[in-house]
Amino acid sequence: MIVPLRRLAVFVIIFVVLSACAAPENSDEGSGDGGGPAPGDAIKIGVNIELSGPAGVQGAAYQNAVELVAAQINETGVLDGQQIELIIRDNKSDPTEALQVAKGMIENDNVVGMVGGGSSPTTLSLVDYVESAGVPIVSMGSSGAIVNPPDQRTFVFKTPANTGQIVDVMLEDFAEQGIESVGFISVDNPYGDAGLQAFQAAADEGRVNLVGTEKFPAEDRDYTSIVTNLVSANPDAIVVWAIPPGAGIVAQNAAAAGYEGQLYFDAGAGAELFIQGAGEAAEGVRMIHPAVLVADEVQDAPNLEVMQTFYDSYTEEYGDFSGFASYAADALNLIVAAIEEAGSIDRTDVRDALESLTYTGITGVYEMTPTDHGGLSTDSLFVLTVEDGEWTLAA
Repeated sequence: MIVPLRRLAVFVIIFVVLSACAAPENSDEGSGDGGGPAPGDAIKIGVNIELSGPAGVQGAAYQNAVELVAAQINETGVLDGQQIELIIRDNKSDPTEALQVAKGMIENDNVVGMVGGGSSPTTLSLVDYVESAGVPIVSMGSSGAIVNPPDQRTFVFKTPANTGQIVDVMLEDFAEQGIESVGFISVDNPYGDAGLQAFQAAADEGRVNLVGTEKFPAEDRDYTSIVTNLVSANPDAIVVWAIPPGAGIVAQNAAAAGYEGQLYFDAGAGAELFIQGAGEAAEGVRMIHPAVLVADEVQDAPNLEVMQTFYDSYTEEYGDFSGFASYAADALNLIVAAIEEAGSIDRTDVRDALESLTYTGITGVYEMTPTDHGGLSTDSLFVLTVEDGEWTLAA
């Protein structure tokens, strides 16, 4: 569907482009070899997200975020005042459907670029297609396989931290908290597998003592038996790699099993529905996440103004803030920043500009390079905890 854009309170999106190349004189013409719409038309950008299915909690936040950002961008327009037009479609949290959505957007809607997929499984299903089609995408999936190997993912970018970055920050916190033995439980899909592989690699390197691992299907709603298996190993901490509702169910099951150790979550738990779903079991858990979820507590960060302004605008418009929102907002802003930097709506020109952008975003500071199409600084990640039913910076 084509989403009507509402005019909302303007918030400032700051980006810094390091590329020294100036736009060519007739730079608004998008008729180069890279394809794209005719100059003067609305600039169509696809949004391929999970509005239903197991990852629907993500898709709702993604849609809110891109509509908010698009409305602000259209206050002044892009290039010579052109409007952007979002083509938002539901991939139903299904990899096969996500690929079909991408094909429709590229072949029928003639989008310049695409935001999405919104998860690792849906993105991995379409990366080969968009690569062959020559259309730049910015995914909200976290798996490193989305952008690696770089020479096979030249049109593919992403906004969340790499799995390895999350693990590195988590292991640093383990050391500070005196945690030595760890159990690991994850959703059984490519996103969960990426977390498991990263922890197994850390264990092989002697960085953590991994005493047990378990997986659960995304569609299940009770994991008592597998959580009990991990609890019986008596690890100092249990790491959960899942989004809501699964993440909250694990927390409840662990509490019911009498687990007294520390629960850790990756950034996938960073939505208001985690705390709502986990209830009292959320209290005291720790999570690695960008600071935007606690924007009002951060005093010093290179993206402080952007982060706080977006947080305020989002909560004013929609109520509760979702940690997923910043990934989609940054994805759209990155594509638009690349269009502005390229001075063109040619798809290849936009890709080339994306690959050299330094962008101060909501999630953190991105520095894209030919070998790093994620580009998010590890300094953008913080350890959060739940106190009195709210996320807060961990002591």
